[in-house]
Amino acid sequence: MSAPAPAPPQPRLSITHAAALAPLALTTRDLDALLAALDTPQGSRAQPVWVRLRPAGGLPLLVRPGTTDARVIVDTFVGLYHLPPAPLPERPTILDLGANAGYTAAHFAALYPDARIIALELDADTAAAARRSLAPLGDRVTILHAAAWDRDGTVHYGGAEEWGFAASDAPGPDTRAANDHRTAPAISMPTLLDRFGLDRIDYAKVDIEGGEARLLTPGAAWLDAVRSLKVEVHPPAATMADCRAALTARGFEVRDDARHWSCLVATRR
Repeated sequence: MSAPAPAPPQPRLSITHAAALAPLALTTRDLDALLAALDTPQGSRAQPVWVRLRPAGGLPLLVRPGTTDARVIVDTFVGLYHLPPAPLPERPTILDLGANAGYTAAHFAALYPDARIIALELDADTAAAARRSLAPLGDRVTILHAAAWDRDGTVHYGGAEEWGFAASDAPGPDTRAANDHRTAPAISMPTLLDRFGLDRIDYAKVDIEGGEARLLTPGAAWLDAVRSLKVEVHPPAATMADCRAALTARGFEVRDDARHWSCLVATRR
C-alpha cells in the first residue's frame, strides 16, 4: 500500500487574515515581506526588511523578522488602539510612552504633520530600529531610549518578546531563570517634561506593560499638563480600577475604550 500523499503547504494567513491587512494598502512586495515576517518564528535571525504603508504617509518602516515587529504593525495600523480620543489642536505635543519600533509615532506624524512627538522606548535595540524608521522625519519626532518610570535611574527587564518587555526596580525571577537580564535608563515624568520644556501635552499614549501603575497615581502632578490620554492597563501590575481612580483624582473624565478591552480613555472636563 502506497504512502499517502503529503498534505499541501498551508498559506501563511487565511483569506480572512489577508483581508484584515487591506487597511495597510501594501504593494504586493511589501505584503509578501510582512507576511514572511509574521511567519518567522520568534527569536529567529533574519535580515530586516522595509515596508511602506499608506497610513504612515508612505514612510518606509523597518521590520525585524523574528521579533514582534510585524505583529505590532498589524496592531497599530489595523487595530488603531493608539489613536487620540478627541481631535487635537494645531501643532499638538504628543507623548508616546512605550513606542516599540516607532510605528505609532510614524502614524501620529502622518496624521498630525505639525505635531511635536516625543517617544520613549525601553529596549535599546527596538529604540534603534525606531530611530532608523523615523530618521526621515528629522526633529519632528524624538526617540528616547528610556523607561517611563516614577524615578530617574536604571530599571531591569527581560523576556522573550519585544512587545512584552516590562520594567522593574530589580531583576525578576523570570529574567534570572531565562538568563535574560537587561537594564535600561529610567526617566521620571517631571524630568522628561523639564528636559523638553513641556508645559502642555495634548495627548499621551501609555502602553508600558504594567509601568502605568508607577505613573498613574493620585499624586502624579505631571498629569496636570496632559489634556487627553489613553492607557493600556496590564494586570496584575496595574488595574483598571486603580488607573481610573488616579486619573479621576487628577481631574480627568475617564471611560472604557471602545476599541480595546484593556484600555482607558481620559479627557479633560
